[in-house]
Amino acid sequence: MEQIVEKKDKSAIKVFLVVIGFVVAIDFIMFFMRRYVKMFPYMSSLMPILLVIISCSYILIKYFSKYLYTLQGEQLIFYRIIGKRKFEMLRVDCSDLISIVPYDEKYKGDKYLYNFTFDKDKKGVYIGKFNGNNKETSFLFSPNESILKKLKGYKK
Repeated sequence: MEQIVEKKDKSAIKVFLVVIGFVVAIDFIMFFMRRYVKMFPYMSSLMPILLVIISCSYILIKYFSKYLYTLQGEQLIFYRIIGKRKFEMLRVDCSDLISIVPYDEKYKGDKYLYNFTFDKDKKGVYIGKFNGNNKETSFLFSPNESILKKLKGYKK
């Protein structure tokens, strides 16, 4: 059983402004790095490459990724999808689940380690808690009805 969750509002203007912001920031950093070229000659070559890699990674992860929730056997697996590649983020044994409840006002102060949602208003978002490595860990996700129904059967 699988569900893909993606960002609902992908604003092209916002992505464009972020790209322009990174270009200006990289240019600003390179402006200040010019005075250190004689002391660190390789730094002036490596710094732009490193900054471009960091900025492109940020843009890809922030604006072009999706989450995949998969229920395989007795495990709930969360992936981040970027393009055609899947990266496993979290694997939870369903037997370790403690609770899955709607994320509402009484849970706003609770800390969670993982956030597998894109919603800022947190509508339809659930907080799940499980025992992993002898400690309680929590995560946010927005499952569909079929995954939620199946997970409710595994809770302790």
